[in-house]
Amino acid sequence: MPRFFLHVRTDEDLISDPEGSELPDLISAQNEALVGLRQLVADSIRGSRIPVVQQIEIADEVGQILATVRFQDALQSLEADYRR
Repeated sequence: MPRFFLHVRTDEDLISDPEGSELPDLISAQNEALVGLRQLVADSIRGSRIPVVQQIEIADEVGQILATVRFQDALQSLEADYRR
């Protein structure tokens, strides 16, 4: 099973995922990143802080960025869930 690394990019830093996660495919990694990003945003709001996370960059084992899940993607996903 491939290993994906979900690096968090904030307004000021890149927080690297040193361990990564074994996931079946890139779609699963994107879903994992979306859930994680939504959680980070929710935690910021609960703590009365402005969310500083811009995106999560999904990399493979050699460090190549395969996909990016942006803050806006998380908000659109929340909006879609709310409409259901």
